Amino acid sequence: MQSSRTSYVIAASTLVLIALIAFQVKWLTDSQRLIEEQFDEKVRLALCYAAGNIIVEPPTKCSISPNVSSKNCAPLLQEGSCVPFFQDGNEFKVESNTPFERSTLDSTLAVAFNFYAIDMNYQVEIIEKESFNSFGTFPTYQCALNPLQKSDNYVMSITFPDKRDYIFGKIRFMFFSSIFILFFITSVFIFANYTLLRQKKMAQINKEFFNNMAHEFRTPLTNISLAGNLLAKKTTDPTHQRYLHIVKEESGKLKHQIERVLHLAKLENGEYQLEKESLCAKKLMQNVIEGMDIQIKEKNANVLFFSNEENIELEGDKFHLGNAFRNLLDNALKYSCATPEIKIRMKKENEGILFQFEDNGIGICQKEQQDVFEKYRRVQNGDVHDQQGFGLGLAYVKMIVERHQGFIKVISHLNKGTRFDLFLPC
Repeated sequence: MQSSRTSYVIAASTLVLIALIAFQVKWLTDSQRLIEEQFDEKVRLALCYAAGNIIVEPPTKCSISPNVSSKNCAPLLQEGSCVPFFQDGNEFKVESNTPFERSTLDSTLAVAFNFYAIDMNYQVEIIEKESFNSFGTFPTYQCALNPLQKSDNYVMSITFPDKRDYIFGKIRFMFFSSIFILFFITSVFIFANYTLLRQKKMAQINKEFFNNMAHEFRTPLTNISLAGNLLAKKTTDPTHQRYLHIVKEESGKLKHQIERVLHLAKLENGEYQLEKESLCAKKLMQNVIEGMDIQIKEKNANVLFFSNEENIELEGDKFHLGNAFRNLLDNALKYSCATPEIKIRMKKENEGILFQFEDNGIGICQKEQQDVFEKYRRVQNGDVHDQQGFGLGLAYVKMIVERHQGFIKVISHLNKGTRFDLFLPC
């Protein structure tokens, strides 16, 4: 279960990282596209502005500006008014009958580009449409010279050789910032997952070692118990009997703790399947209380069991549910005051049974309550550290209850007692 949880965390974090990279790339792409669109719009407006403000100079011959292509010199244009308007795509057309020389285009475009803050090198060509129609490619920025000319065969084309550098310059900071952030996040992700996998491996090794050690302890403890029983039958010396009783009692406690470790390990690894059967909840609780009669008398405890229902049945594993109830009652006896007062209530709920184990013990402080069901976790207040155990009891109870599709919660106040509410569906 822990292994699959770790795999889910790594898979989820990987998907989040991939999504973050995808969003970052999409953001950079959209930013570049937006800057290009803004630049294109400024160029279009500049072309329209230039077309509407061409200097009128009656020509005597066809004069070409130095940066205007002279290979296709178009006829001079006639007088008239200049009214710009947009056509399909990036093509601009200017209607005018005013004569002008194409040598004035360069200065007019320079003024227009300066007005729209386009500070870039550009090239202007007046070319025949057939020269690019034959190749199927059209200039990005173009202005049709018809009807400024008598012929519709010429187009003014403008190109910006440094446009790519201009666009990248606008997003340079965003680009390198994104690269740095993604590199940093990826590094943290790799380090975190490496650490997680390493801790998972170490935890698995520790768990296997602990389980193997517990398994190895079980055989010698069984032999010690058998040897103690044989010696107890052969000796009548009261002193020997007392020592043998101590050996038997302490080995029994240690064997019980080891069995609990092994049961918990089997449940976690999925090696044990619950053997559910129809159980009488009240009878099961009464058997648990009767089975712990010796411990109850040793503590001089007063255990009260309240139930108004006689025949409440539930589907569950008799052995493990009995152990869960036994652990809760054992905790109440361990951590109660000088004279333990323990109340066990059983109530029929809408879709199940609610068991309440309430004691008058030392209680659990608020900050410790969230970890009380963790394995090997023992509360460090009061005299809790003096009690025997590995800190597995409540972790075992929680696992058994959840395997029965139920839940357990703790309600406690320091020095005022503790109550465990355990719900099991019918």
